Amino acid sequence: MLRPTATLLAVTAAWPLLATARPAPSPLPVLSRMEKLARVAQLEDDRSAGGGELERYVRDPDRGVRRRAALAAGRVGDRSLTPALVDLMNDGEPLVRQMAAFALGLAGDPLAGERLVAALKDSDPSVRARAAEALGRIGDARAAQPIAEMVRAALPPNAPLVTVRGDDPASVQDPWFEPRLGLFALARLKTDTRAAEALLVSGGRSRFDWWAATWVAMRLEKPALEPVLVAALESSDPLSRAFGARGLGALKQRAAVPALVRLSSDKVPAVAVSALRALAQLGDARGTAAAAALLGSPSASLREEALLALAQLPPDRGLRSRIVAFVGDRDPALRGAALQALAHLDREDFALVLSGLDPDPEWSVRAALARALARAGGEFAQGALLAMLEDHDPRVRPAVLEALREARGTDAADSLRRHLEHPDLAVRAAAAEGLAALALEGETPRLIEALKRARADREPDARLALVQALAAQKDPAALQPLAELAGSDPSRVVRERAATALRAAGQTAPEPGPERGLRPRADYRLALAPYDPASSGALFTPRAILHTTRGRIEIHLDVVDTPLTTFSFLDLARRGFYDGLTFHRVVAGFVAQGGDPRGDGHGGPGYSLRCELSPRPYGRGAVGMALSGHDTGGSQFFITTAPAPHLDGAYTLFGQVVSGLEAVEALRPGDVIERVEVWDGR
Repeated sequence: MLRPTATLLAVTAAWPLLATARPAPSPLPVLSRMEKLARVAQLEDDRSAGGGELERYVRDPDRGVRRRAALAAGRVGDRSLTPALVDLMNDGEPLVRQMAAFALGLAGDPLAGERLVAALKDSDPSVRARAAEALGRIGDARAAQPIAEMVRAALPPNAPLVTVRGDDPASVQDPWFEPRLGLFALARLKTDTRAAEALLVSGGRSRFDWWAATWVAMRLEKPALEPVLVAALESSDPLSRAFGARGLGALKQRAAVPALVRLSSDKVPAVAVSALRALAQLGDARGTAAAAALLGSPSASLREEALLALAQLPPDRGLRSRIVAFVGDRDPALRGAALQALAHLDREDFALVLSGLDPDPEWSVRAALARALARAGGEFAQGALLAMLEDHDPRVRPAVLEALREARGTDAADSLRRHLEHPDLAVRAAAAEGLAALALEGETPRLIEALKRARADREPDARLALVQALAAQKDPAALQPLAELAGSDPSRVVRERAATALRAAGQTAPEPGPERGLRPRADYRLALAPYDPASSGALFTPRAILHTTRGRIEIHLDVVDTPLTTFSFLDLARRGFYDGLTFHRVVAGFVAQGGDPRGDGHGGPGYSLRCELSPRPYGRGAVGMALSGHDTGGSQFFITTAPAPHLDGAYTLFGQVVSGLEAVEALRPGDVIERVEVWDGR
């Protein structure tokens, strides 16, 4: 609860007294700065406050150690460290106060709210920005008003329209850093009234011509903010146009169709893609003609998006021959999209076309066919899906199982049960997820048998799905296997999910603790060596250079804030793990994702990495760790092609593209990472 400042002072004054009630930590040995940083990283790895050791580092005389220890405290999430972090909000170094605020947001302790509200008036604008961000993460809607006031105070006075161009989300020297993080905090708090106060001027007009403001209006999906989205469609900034189009599609604003049709032919492909997706959401027949016009685009990405839009828009049977032509295209993604468009166009004609086709040689196209059959429905589709369960490539079967569940409902249960015994872990995971979605009773014995097989898996996906399925049983017999997983599974994330399921059922559960030997244990002194000023060599930033079929991509890696992820990435690269793998997922105007040895999004190196969340933002060219849930990182990474603020503080950001972003933007699904070259200062 937000209280007057006098109460705040009383509460913060009491915190040191609370700290004295804890046992005094044992004296620490005298360590160098790099030894302290390595020890902080190790405590973070162990999810431990170290019996007061981490708090000592939070209060260390060295500002670099204080900053890094504050980040570790936020990641560990031990709320006994809240008083120390709140004290750090009074530090004389702005960089330390910024990190303390960010860490309080990660920890999510509501008790920090008052001090963070007070920090909205800090003398340093970056500290104010981080305080707003933290309040957004904590989620107390009562902080929305002071955040909105902070945003307005940071703007030029009496400006009829605030126009921002060329701002860099990654730069704290950027004059728009404070209002940008303030606006993003309002988006997290989901308070459209306060967001409207910040985004609109009297008369309901947009206060901004700025991508960040448009992004907030898009994320909130509130009719009151429609003027921001409409104004953005006319912006000279392509990011604003793209976010405005997406927002209006989500709001189902049919009045925007003419403008969206115009933007579907925008010269910037990301804008045209956003307009097509918005038209598909609206389902207006005028969008069909706009999508059809892009079937002849020179851009493969736009042709694919046009086909996917036609799979949702009112059908025009006059387009049949043009769509059928793509079924034989050289690009697998286009073939898959064409099948989905045909299924939507005419179910009977779709069956006729399929009867004359041999199975596609590319597994991803056969998986797309399964999704198309689910869309088509009917006896023919169900029969075809059952036949596809015999596909020789296990990467196809998860899509088939999902499509069967969608098409047949509870009649798909036998197929799902049978695949709990499949040798492929992704197939077993899909079967368990399908049974959980059907919410059938009496499945516990089968799930327990499936769990016996899954215990031998190096990747945790099947066990995670089985935790979900067992929790959905509401069966006392399911509690015992959940308790065994919570106490003994080698993967921390499995133990954590099982413990959460037990607590939801009213049972006690152990704390998950650290990882247990599934991944190489990082030597943090070695990992941090590139930044050790006491070393004999020159300081340097480690780099990875990806040689791809579209060109060379150079990435600078963040050793200080993400040593574990960087250590793992470099180790895999040196061993040739990435050589020959593909970018299996490419979303225009968002990300390109690769690094999966299976090529279907279900593979990894055989171990999981904990998240190393940091204050660095996801602007263009940010390199992040792909996840299937918190602390499930491995070898898969993604590169953003547009700002993605919703990823900030949610996915480990461990690198930045410094050259070759044009190669990233040219990537298509299936493009190959030929090799990864590591530069380590020598």
